[in-house]
Amino acid sequence: MKRILLNVLGVIVFLMLCSCTSKAKSNQMTDDSDNVLGVKVPKIEAFVRVTTEEGADVFKSARADSPLRVIWLRQDEEEGEVQVDETWSDKKVPNECTAEKSVEYAGETLLLLGEEGDFWKVNIYQNYAPNLEVGYLRKSDAEMVKFEALTADMIKAPNQQKLSPTIVKTEGKYAGLVLDIGSDEAWGEEWIDVGVLVDGMIVSPESSMVTLMRDDEVKDVECVLDKESGNVLMRYPESMMMEDSDGFGNWFDPAKLNDKQIEQMLKLLSQKRKSKRVRCECRIPGNDSRKTFYLKY
Repeated sequence: MKRILLNVLGVIVFLMLCSCTSKAKSNQMTDDSDNVLGVKVPKIEAFVRVTTEEGADVFKSARADSPLRVIWLRQDEEEGEVQVDETWSDKKVPNECTAEKSVEYAGETLLLLGEEGDFWKVNIYQNYAPNLEVGYLRKSDAEMVKFEALTADMIKAPNQQKLSPTIVKTEGKYAGLVLDIGSDEAWGEEWIDVGVLVDGMIVSPESSMVTLMRDDEVKDVECVLDKESGNVLMRYPESMMMEDSDGFGNWFDPAKLNDKQIEQMLKLLSQKRKSKRVRCECRIPGNDSRKTFYLKY
């Protein structure tokens, strides 16, 4: 009888431990993605800024004798242009190309990933576009820079480098949601980058983009998932455009979207193929600028 009671007691204790572990895991998942989009927010602590005027060598590993980041230059005689590419010095240079040591990092602010001995481990970019490659800088060539938190007021404030509107929902069901209007005048394209403001950063999955299309035949906002392109398309009438008091009446006004329209937009975005990266934006002190970088999602 005593043995049976001990076995029963053991089973009860085991079930209690499983329950506690399950709750802990559940809470951990909720804490990691407790925002409107449900994205996991990366923990960012600092950046490093290159302090040498002539730029800094970027190494493939934390060793001074490891390959360097170099620039390829290729002359396109037909187009009369010079094509530029970045790679490591241990990679074979294509024909008709010349390799030069990269000095493009002068004054750059790069995301700090860690440190190894006398080197900073940083997130670098390739082809002048954000990339997830890792490089190493000598600590003597760069200084650590703590980033400053963005606030909703900062994001909505006028910006000389960006005339299109950005809004941040500060209350209600979608508090923390960031709707940032972007455009390409050359191609006549307009879109919304959908993100969230968390821990002083705007975090936006690459897949969370909505294509905008002005259509005066619709009376209200229509949001659909284009199966052919896989993109979310939002058609909108003239009434959804900004007031022309500031001379920018050609912009779609994201502040006019109601909760029902936002809900439909987010529902369609959730059906898209998930991106492997998130675009992050925060504020860098010193020159009052913003830094955009990419991380794995």
